[in-house]
Amino acid sequence: MSKTLKHETDVEKNSPDCIEKLTAPNMRNIQEAEEAGEAQTQEGTGEDWAEENQSPLAGRISGTMEALERIQSSELMYSDEVRECLKDSLDCYQTCTETALRCLRMGGKHAEHEHINLLLDCSKICNANADFIIRNSTYYPQTCGICADICDECADVCDRFEDDFMKECASVCRRCAESCREMAR
Repeated sequence: MSKTLKHETDVEKNSPDCIEKLTAPNMRNIQEAEEAGEAQTQEGTGEDWAEENQSPLAGRISGTMEALERIQSSELMYSDEVRECLKDSLDCYQTCTETALRCLRMGGKHAEHEHINLLLDCSKICNANADFIIRNSTYYPQTCGICADICDECADVCDRFEDDFMKECASVCRRCAESCREMAR
C-alpha cells in the first residue's frame, strides 16, 4: 500500500465527515499524480516528472511526496482542542440564535435592542469562527480571539436574567469562550 493511500485511510478514520469531503478529492489528485510519476519512473523520467508536474497542492513547497504528505497531514488533521472549539462554536451559534428568538417572543426586557443585538453578534461570530476553523483558515486564531471576547460579554449579560434558558445560554457562551481562548493563544 502506498504511503498516500495509507494517509488517505488515516484521514478518513480520524476526521469528521466535512473534513473527509474536503480532503478526498485532493487525496485522489495526489494519488493520481503519484501513480503517474511511478509510471514515468518506470520509463526512466521520474526526476523530470517531479520537477515539471508537481502536485498543485504542493504550492509552497518543493520536494518529495513524503514531504508533501507530512505538511498536509499537519494541516488536515484536527487536534482534540480544535474539534472541541469547533463544536463549542457551533453549539453557541445555535443556542444564541434560539435564545434571541425566544427573547423576542417574550418581549419586555428580554427583547431590548442591545440584548438582542449582542445575542445575534455572538451567534454570527460563532458561526463565522466555525467556518474559519473548518476551512483551516490562516486567520482562525484571530477569529477565535474575538469570538471569546464576544461570548464572554454575552454570557455576562445573559447571567443577569433569572430564566433557566438564559442561564443555559450563558453557560454555553462561557464554554465557547474558554475553548476559543485556548485556540487564540
